[in-house]
Amino acid sequence: MDDQSQPPNLKEIGFLGELPEKRRRFLAARMKRRQYPEGTQILKAGRRGSFLGILEKGKVLLESPDIQPRTLQKGDHFGSAMLLYGKPASYTMTAQEDTTIWLLRRRDWLSPTILPTPPRKPFLKPRLVRALVGATIAIAALVMFVTILGPSLLDRATTTLPRQLAESGRAQWAEQYLQVLTRWQPESALNYGYLGDILVLEGRDEEAIQAYQDALALDEYLPWIHNNLGVLLLEGDQPDLAAEHFQQAIDLSPQNVTAYVNLGSAYYAQEDWEAAAAAYGNALDLDFSLQDTKATWAGLILSENRLVEARLVWEYVLLENPRHPLALQGLGVVSLLEGDPTLAMMYLDAARYIQPENPALYLYIGMALEELEKPVDAADAYQFAAQNGSNTELVRLAEALLEVVLEDVEGNN
Repeated sequence: MDDQSQPPNLKEIGFLGELPEKRRRFLAARMKRRQYPEGTQILKAGRRGSFLGILEKGKVLLESPDIQPRTLQKGDHFGSAMLLYGKPASYTMTAQEDTTIWLLRRRDWLSPTILPTPPRKPFLKPRLVRALVGATIAIAALVMFVTILGPSLLDRATTTLPRQLAESGRAQWAEQYLQVLTRWQPESALNYGYLGDILVLEGRDEEAIQAYQDALALDEYLPWIHNNLGVLLLEGDQPDLAAEHFQQAIDLSPQNVTAYVNLGSAYYAQEDWEAAAAAYGNALDLDFSLQDTKATWAGLILSENRLVEARLVWEYVLLENPRHPLALQGLGVVSLLEGDPTLAMMYLDAARYIQPENPALYLYIGMALEELEKPVDAADAYQFAAQNGSNTELVRLAEALLEVVLEDVEGNN
């Protein structure tokens, strides 16, 4: 291998040319140069290659049952789908002559942008140490720890020490440690991200949001920070902005199940039921063991009149967890729609036992009691839903049904 050979100019390679210059320089630094003798099978169809290849020299025959064979030459690239989405190769590649290829691995594509920095002179001189540690001995110990570790081991410690401090009930120490690091390494997006995580544990959401935003200003290619920031925005009643960050997390890490679930929750909060169902469905495609997500998704597809499919999903959830309240409620609603109020009451009563204060349950219970010709009991259920509901539409519906059933009761008397 020629150690002096330079990686290709990524600005000239398809979609890579659209990336920021800082990101291209990082990816170019992570590329590996590989040589393949004539006749070598570089890639076999169906195998997960997980890389993008760029030919430096030589020729490669590309064969697939779906397309005509073709030859790649110097400057050509292949494997975009493997790099971006982790898909297996759809073709077989064989070197037709001695060939050299630059490889960009998917794990490097998904890594945050961390460019090498030149060696620094020791930063924490005695005078500066005294200024930093004047408040408490705890801060002094942390600063000394930073100084002793030095840049070579600091990154490794940063990924473990704050978490260990937080888990041992010393989140404040973890925050102090990271505050020192952000001053010492102001260009480290990861330090700001870790600081945001600790601030969340301390219940300081606004400061955590700022820390996450500072991290993304330094490096926007960090999916976990987009996801964490989205969670805080969603909790802060900003589901539209939260959805944007969840989508960016998915774009950067397409196998991120948690981001798909959170995206569904953001769309759910915006009452975009179709988009929420699609996001939850994508999460379940990746991990069908998510019980709460399955139960919520079934409720969304029920609104699309997919009654049989919703019932099957809820029944499957109950097999795993017979006390799942949303699945019990859903089967109660399905039974009502199928004209079986007795079975509906069985499911709804079981759900009410688990969630006795859920106004939506009383709305459906009232409907079932009406079908069972128990208008007085139905009126009590509607009244509870109307008085305790927080959803405006639910309260209005409960009040309307209450008015109708009371008229029937008075008419019968």
